[in-house]
Amino acid sequence: MTTTTPTSAPPAASGASLTSRRIPRLSGLTWLVWRQHRAAFWTGLAVTVAALAWFAYQRASMMAYLERTGWPESKSWALQNGFQEYSSRLGDTSSLVGLLVPVLVGVFLGAPLIANDLEQGTGKLVTSQAVSRGRWLTTKVGMAVAVVTLCTTALSAAYGWWLEPVAEADKELYWVAGSATGPVPVALTLLTMVGGVAIGMVLRRTLLSMAVTFGFAVTVQVLWAANWLRLGDARTVTTHDGVGEGAFPKLPEAAYDLDQSYLTGSGDLIGWGSCAEQTEQATNACLEKKDVVGWSVEYLPQSELPAVLWTGSAIMLALTAAFAVFVFWWGRKRLY
Repeated sequence: MTTTTPTSAPPAASGASLTSRRIPRLSGLTWLVWRQHRAAFWTGLAVTVAALAWFAYQRASMMAYLERTGWPESKSWALQNGFQEYSSRLGDTSSLVGLLVPVLVGVFLGAPLIANDLEQGTGKLVTSQAVSRGRWLTTKVGMAVAVVTLCTTALSAAYGWWLEPVAEADKELYWVAGSATGPVPVALTLLTMVGGVAIGMVLRRTLLSMAVTFGFAVTVQVLWAANWLRLGDARTVTTHDGVGEGAFPKLPEAAYDLDQSYLTGSGDLIGWGSCAEQTEQATNACLEKKDVVGWSVEYLPQSELPAVLWTGSAIMLALTAAFAVFVFWWGRKRLY
């Protein structure tokens, strides 16, 4: 009599288990941090996806309009007739991406990130479970930085893609709206967020930290708006053909004029409003008295915008790194 030994078949779910092993899953402290801040993280990701879809729709609508006007052969005509609606949308969106997003992220993600744990005592509980303070801070700040960098990079790139077809044909759009593209939104948002984290660690109260971070973020925006054009290498053009109609110097395409002054015969500069008299006759007499012979215009050429944006971003990222160093130093020495 022959006995057969049954061979054991592989489990039916072996394929599924192998697949599941290949899918990265959060665990341990990483899972805890994601779960703790999942509302903020998912909100940021969802808003980013919705904004990308809206940018794509707006660009398609704008390009359809431009093609109906004979773009790109008739650039000046297309931008002067009926383009105001699209120009307004681009300008408003640049304010959202470059101004509002950094403030919101700093206030609602950066400030509470550590302050809430210190106020509620959950940070002390976590670090008492065989988790070092350094690892806890690295995971929390690192995950927030990763999500913020991903979202703001996507927003900046998509907005730049929407703006790109018309940027160089409109000086205001090229410089003002263009400042919300490239690395600037990313650097601004990281600065306000990590600055908010540092403020929260020192103040240890969530609502107070959010209020102070709001003031910090607004201050950063004001300083950036007042100084970013100074980072460029300005050029100067002068004329000696008077200041009447048609005498103003012609600047390169998409150049941004920083300052306009009257040029006197002795080479001195005076403000162009110094002869703003009531009548043309009085104005001409003032110009003759002051020996005005032409214009002096300081401007930034089109090629300077990328250098300005990257230089400003480098400064802001250096400040962000300084705040990060402070966060880890304070966290390791004076967290509790």
